[in-house]
Amino acid sequence: MSQTTTIYPLRGVIQHYAWGGQHYIPSLLGTENADGQPHAEYWIGTHSKGPAQVKVDADWQDLTTLTKLPYLLKILDVNAMLSIQSHPNKGQAQIGFDRENEAGIPLDAPHRVFRDDNHKPELMVALSDFWLLHGFRSLESIRQWVQEMPAFRAAFSEEITDIESFYTRIMRMSEAEQRSILTDLQQDLKEVDTEDKDLPHYWALRAFESYGMDPGIFSIYLYNLVHLRTGEAIYQEAGIPHAYLEGQNIEIMANSDNVFRAGLTPKHIDIDLLLAHLSFDTVVPKVITSEASSSFERRYPSPATEFEIRIIDVTAATQVTINSFSPECYFVLDGQVQIESEANDFLCQKGESFYASKDIQIQLNALSDTRLVRAITPSKAAETQPI
Repeated sequence: MSQTTTIYPLRGVIQHYAWGGQHYIPSLLGTENADGQPHAEYWIGTHSKGPAQVKVDADWQDLTTLTKLPYLLKILDVNAMLSIQSHPNKGQAQIGFDRENEAGIPLDAPHRVFRDDNHKPELMVALSDFWLLHGFRSLESIRQWVQEMPAFRAAFSEEITDIESFYTRIMRMSEAEQRSILTDLQQDLKEVDTEDKDLPHYWALRAFESYGMDPGIFSIYLYNLVHLRTGEAIYQEAGIPHAYLEGQNIEIMANSDNVFRAGLTPKHIDIDLLLAHLSFDTVVPKVITSEASSSFERRYPSPATEFEIRIIDVTAATQVTINSFSPECYFVLDGQVQIESEANDFLCQKGESFYASKDIQIQLNALSDTRLVRAITPSKAAETQPI
């Protein structure tokens, strides 16, 4: 199997995390979910936790036999809010991974944090209305929320001078202190609007209902609450605290599964580790919109060097040609398309995927209006493709 002549049908891996919905991903993939399992993520990549498979002749085999991708492509269905979290940079990941290996912590141990030695910058594109927490609010905004909520105003009466010391103090409070403030906050919510998803009160109430007196609830008022519309995107660098709250998205990241968690989760929490790797800088959320890369394709620009997301739209009975310039993964969001190349040809429809190695010319013959996700590694070739 020559890497220069590789194009094959591709099959990803479902992750059944408890926060996932039961319907969106099965419907997208055209599969049944008779036992009502949560379908949280659909992975397309070569991460050891869930490598995708390619169909070579009639046999399915791990994509890792052909390549090791620098990115991991996912489809997410966020039905219940995810944990308060951040990710390490490359140097932090290498140190942490080596340290846990030396300590003899198994890779699949529940308390293992560094499951690989890579950083995890990530970009997400909303497939629906999508809400998330993203980076710290400004100091002035934090002060305003403290003054607005009686529970916070009583507990934090002194002047808040910087985000790092304030957040560190909250997260390192005793459980009794945290519970006392949260009990008062839960009462405060009876006096405010908890129906508006664009206010933190809505998400705080949901968190109380799901997690009880969880210290992660403080972060809902201290991080930016972002509402993305379908087709909008956001990029999250290492160290930026965040949490997905609700909606469906396409997500792409460096090939990693390293997460520091600080609440709103049944998974392992390590407050000290999170605080030691967190960026306390004020973040002004930057919503990313796509830009044309060809007459039928749009790209989402980001600082990432390992990955880029593109969306291809081909109308029924139309043919377009793509030249791959990196190992690339494609996922059909909607429609049906015939894939043709010198190496292989096959039909691909909604919920199906295919892999193409570098320097493959691919013809897409749309049998209906078709939309595809294209995951690539950026290069100068990306800027010189014909329009």
